[in-house]
Amino acid sequence: MAFTIQQQISSLVREHKNILVCLPAKPTTDAIASGLAIYGVLQKLGKQAKVVAAGFALPDNHKFLPKSDEISHELSALKKFIVSVDVSKTSVQDINYDIQNGRLNVYITPKAGYLDTRDVSTSSGDYEFDLIIVLDSRDLASLGKIFEDNAEFFHHTPMINIDHHPANEHYGQVNYVQVTATSISEIIFELLEHFDSGELLDEYMATHLLTGIISKTKSFKTNTVTPRSLAIASHLIASGARREDIVKNLYQTKTMPALKLWGRVLAQLQSDPDHKLVWATLAHQDFVDTATSPVDLAPAIDELIINTPDAQHVYIVYEQTDAAGHTTIKAVLATAAYIQAADLFRDMQPVGEQNFVTITIPVSTTAAAQQLIHDRLRVKVK
Repeated sequence: MAFTIQQQISSLVREHKNILVCLPAKPTTDAIASGLAIYGVLQKLGKQAKVVAAGFALPDNHKFLPKSDEISHELSALKKFIVSVDVSKTSVQDINYDIQNGRLNVYITPKAGYLDTRDVSTSSGDYEFDLIIVLDSRDLASLGKIFEDNAEFFHHTPMINIDHHPANEHYGQVNYVQVTATSISEIIFELLEHFDSGELLDEYMATHLLTGIISKTKSFKTNTVTPRSLAIASHLIASGARREDIVKNLYQTKTMPALKLWGRVLAQLQSDPDHKLVWATLAHQDFVDTATSPVDLAPAIDELIINTPDAQHVYIVYEQTDAAGHTTIKAVLATAAYIQAADLFRDMQPVGEQNFVTITIPVSTTAAAQQLIHDRLRVKVK
């Protein structure tokens, strides 16, 4: 009988010892939480594991997550370079080294006689990790520099691809893509059932997984919520998930400057009910006056999606001015699941998820940017 995908994943994890968990560049709360959850699973199974995301910086409101400091921002020392010296004819008295003009010099002093170049050979060791688990990434390019700088490693190491985006490119040796799942955290929960142990799910892991589900469903207010996701959330709370801490840190830590910026967004809010579009435009001065930055806009988008009946697709166009006074027009944009915003705006350097991106718009005014975005979205809106 053929193994199910879940059984294949369980088997691969048990067969390997050193496992790398990769998150996309600029990971979502769901990716961060599910990455920490699978890290906890691997530790309990006795594996050596590491979680990495390119250029990662932990958001302040995520520091409540257990072991949140375990996510690395870079991948280094993947493979050792080995210098072998034949010392069968003489033992070694001393070894030291220095670096001069970009070259590493190793000094070996034999106890007797001398060493010759014929006594020296070099080789490459094995990769540090023998299995890769990639989360919440529709393709390897989504990993950013983690993949760009280590492409050979990714092409020569067994890979498990876990995702819930319809556009996933199935790049792993095992691909577990559940498009009906609300989140990666929901998929990880279901995988736990195939690891033969009721002791894997503790309060820390339950907190991670519930955090991912709550963040993806906007605290169960989106239309992606299913009876299955509600049942899983209930089970996680019964298993000790700290729901109050999650809600407090994700939704009740807004600063006064951020609230002032949201006020500016609301004052500029416009809508197109026929196309379920809601948008606003901000000037650079709005950030200056409120002592905020564009980073504070993503939570505002979430609030608009949750609280505005006409908001299936939401975007905020804004000016970003650098120290030299050069202004760039950008937008943060969220679309319904059936519109792949990252593809629709592929020519505008999209950064983020498929349905939640920041784009750089090649126009000189926010009005022109708003019209360009509006025209593209209206063609796609059902």
